[in-house]
Amino acid sequence: MNLKIEVKEMPEMNLASVMSLGIANVEFSFNVLIDWAVKKNLFPKENVKMISVYHDSCKITPLDKVRIHACMLLDEKLQQQEGEVFSETLEAGKYIVGRGEVALDDFEQCWVSLFLWMNEHNYTVRRTFPYEIYHTNFKEHPEGKMTVDFCIPVL
Repeated sequence: MNLKIEVKEMPEMNLASVMSLGIANVEFSFNVLIDWAVKKNLFPKENVKMISVYHDSCKITPLDKVRIHACMLLDEKLQQQEGEVFSETLEAGKYIVGRGEVALDDFEQCWVSLFLWMNEHNYTVRRTFPYEIYHTNFKEHPEGKMTVDFCIPVL
């Protein structure tokens, strides 16, 4: 696991989101989202970005109770909720971004490394949600890896 870490301004992002309660249900939520996107001709498409937004800390909240939104980046804001798919906006601002090609088993260590880096460099968490942006699909990689941006909002 090798993350390239930088602090950068991230843009506001309009998302289509599906709520997942518990880490074990995230894949199901992504499947609901993808089924919706296929019907809307939004998926598959080149450069589609899938995102997970963490509304609870996995360090504090039990893994079966953590709220994670399975999301897809949209060009325009979703105007109304459609079934389980709702609109969500990630605010623009300064984020610590760690990018790497990682396996699912490495995610926890990536987050730990980023928070340690944040503390060593005297950054403070901003009161909005951390998220992951997936640039590739682990199911299409021979070693089950994907390119991910781990994003922590900071002051």
